[in-house]
Amino acid sequence: MKSVKIVLVFALLVAFVPSVTRAQAPAVQLSMELFGPWALCASEPDDALACTMRLGQTLQVWVQAHAVPSWVPTRLIANWLPDNASFEAIWRQGEATQVFTFTPTEAHVTKPEEPLIVRFIARTDFDSISKELRIHVRANQPPQAVTNPDQTVAPYQIVLLSAFDSSDPDGDVLRYRWDQISGPPVLLFGAETLYAIFLAPAEPTTLVFRLTVSDGAFSVSKDVTVTVTPDCPCRDP
Repeated sequence: MKSVKIVLVFALLVAFVPSVTRAQAPAVQLSMELFGPWALCASEPDDALACTMRLGQTLQVWVQAHAVPSWVPTRLIANWLPDNASFEAIWRQGEATQVFTFTPTEAHVTKPEEPLIVRFIARTDFDSISKELRIHVRANQPPQAVTNPDQTVAPYQIVLLSAFDSSDPDGDVLRYRWDQISGPPVLLFGAETLYAIFLAPAEPTTLVFRLTVSDGAFSVSKDVTVTVTPDCPCRDP
């Protein structure tokens, strides 16, 4: 009879203890988001984040994990980090936020169908989730600096310098700068725009100006010469 009671008590304990353990485990909700610059990144249908960048650019992506209840410790880590990338694993209660930074080199240039992949993982003692960052790195091509042809102008003539035909193979927005590199100094208007204007000196001389075009990663230059002579049958542009 005593052995029967022992068996009965043991059976009750086996049935009761798991239910207590299950009751003590909190209902944890874990979520994670990736935020990248809108000009470079977009969400994929499978919830990954895809970013397209060129050499010379730096990518920053914010990784945020959120656990409910807020007292649940959350660990945030990254796998498959490429060279020149930085991401420090952190451990926080409730919400963990960290920044991924990446500056590609020539070795990181990718094929269209083979992006670099970084996997971010958020973990608690009760659950884990992950998301992918897909990075497409394109080789940046330098812009082309094109000026108007060399000019011969008369004294006191208004002279126009044009960079209108300059272009960028990648379609990047260009910045322009005009500098005078020889000849008597003149007052140059619009020195950081597509067109620059100045008034030709009174005396015969030769002026040389340099156009510098930049796409943010590469800069190229082109010189243009302006000859001032009273023998020029010219008119203002």
